[in-house]
Amino acid sequence: MSTISRILVLDGSAAGDAACGLAACVSVGSEGAYALIAQQKAAGKQAAEGIGLLAGQALAQAGWQAGAPLQPQLVAVVVGPGSFTGLRASCATAAGYALGLGVPVVGVTRGEALRSVLDTEVKKADGLQGWLLVTAARKGRVFVETVAGVQAVALVDWQPPEGRWLVAGDAATSLPMPAGTVLSESATPTAEQIAAAALARQKGELGPREALPLYVDPPEAKLPAAGLRSAPV
Repeated sequence: MSTISRILVLDGSAAGDAACGLAACVSVGSEGAYALIAQQKAAGKQAAEGIGLLAGQALAQAGWQAGAPLQPQLVAVVVGPGSFTGLRASCATAAGYALGLGVPVVGVTRGEALRSVLDTEVKKADGLQGWLLVTAARKGRVFVETVAGVQAVALVDWQPPEGRWLVAGDAATSLPMPAGTVLSESATPTAEQIAAAALARQKGELGPREALPLYVDPPEAKLPAAGLRSAPV
């Protein structure tokens, strides 16, 4: 595998009041240092849905646009948990860029991108069981990610786990937690953190995961009561 030193990062996962779109160009140095070369970020659901525009602007800012001598060697995209529409738009855009460039596309979760810094915070504190990454969802719920996976939780049904935990994420304060809980300042992953997690997965240091939207909830669409229409003749 050739050395990857240029990564296009896309993130449209943030939901609710935190909804935004992020596109960035990240360079990887010979000693594994990650440097932000260009970044475009805009708030609002519409920004996440139009993440292709942000990607084009970031690539132009970095000088990695189509026809330039240097172009991305890997596309990294946050696959969730988060906004249904934002995930579809960002994953589709990532797949399109990867296909056009002829490079791999790698998906990571928010927790995977933040895991290194959260693990470090847990180790520095005394007696913590681990970390919870809490992000906004719809209809009075939040997404809770741990090293074991992701679940959607209704706030009214939330039962805090036993022990003391580090709680991070843009909705960290929305969950009632027992005394001794430690709040992290980490809310959303940076472009460099997303790039690092994606490259780790590309190298086989993280388990496999498709670069497809991570839908935690079952689909809300239902079949018509009368069933589907018969096929045309």
